[in-house]
Amino acid sequence: MKKSIVLSILGMFCMVLSAHASFGEIQGKILDENGQPMIGAGVFAVAGEKEIGTMSDLDGKYKIKPLQSGVYTINITFTGYRKVQVQNVEVKPDQITFNKDIQMEMEAYLIDGEGPMVIYDATKRINPEETGMTSIGADEIEHHPQRKDIVSFISTMSTDIKTNDQGQLYVRGARPTAIVYFVDGMKIYGQFRNLPSSGIGSISVYTGGVPAKYGDTTGGVVVIESKNYFDLYNQWYYSQN
Repeated sequence: MKKSIVLSILGMFCMVLSAHASFGEIQGKILDENGQPMIGAGVFAVAGEKEIGTMSDLDGKYKIKPLQSGVYTINITFTGYRKVQVQNVEVKPDQITFNKDIQMEMEAYLIDGEGPMVIYDATKRINPEETGMTSIGADEIEHHPQRKDIVSFISTMSTDIKTNDQGQLYVRGARPTAIVYFVDGMKIYGQFRNLPSSGIGSISVYTGGVPAKYGDTTGGVVVIESKNYFDLYNQWYYSQN
C-alpha cells in the first residue's frame, strides 16, 4: 500500500513536470558482422518501466525521441544475432546524444549460455551539435563541492559565466538581466533564486548559439530540468533497501 501511494504521488508529479519539460534524443548506427549497415534492428531506450523504441533504417541508423533527460539503457536486438545492451546513456535537454557505431555478432559464433554483449560507454566524445552549450547531469551535480549554491555552481560551468558582487550571474560582460532562466520549461523573470540541488536532474547553459525557442537575448540562457519520475522513484526505492 505504501509503495502504491508513493508511486501514485510520483506519477502525478511527473505528469505536471512533463508538460513543461525539454526533451532530448539518442542517435546511432547498427552494423552487421561484416561492418555493413543493418536494416530493421530493434533499438529500445529503457528507463525504469518506461520503454520507447524504433528500428534502424536503410543506412543502419536509428533515432529515438522524444526522451526526458536522464540515464537510459539501450537494448538492440535482431533475429539470429546476439543482443547488445548499452548502459549509462545520458540524455540531456535540447541535446542529441550520439552513440558510437555498434557492430552485432551472430549467435552461431557464440558459446552456449553466453549472455548479451554489454557496453558501458558508447557515447561519442565529440558532439557535432555543440554550439556554445554546456550541460551537466544529476550525478555530477551531486558530487560537486558547490552543489549547495547553484548560482555559484553554474558560474563554474563555463569561463564565459561570472558572478558580480551581488551574487548575480552574467555572461561575457552582459548585464545580469540579460540572462534568461527556464526551470522545467517555465521562464523565470527577475533575479534567479537558488534551488535545492537534490531535486535537479540537469543544468544546461547556453553562452552562444541560443535555440530560437528560448527567445532573443543578448546574454545567455540557463535551462534547469527537475529529476523525472524514474529518478525520483529510484532514489526512493534504494533508500528503502
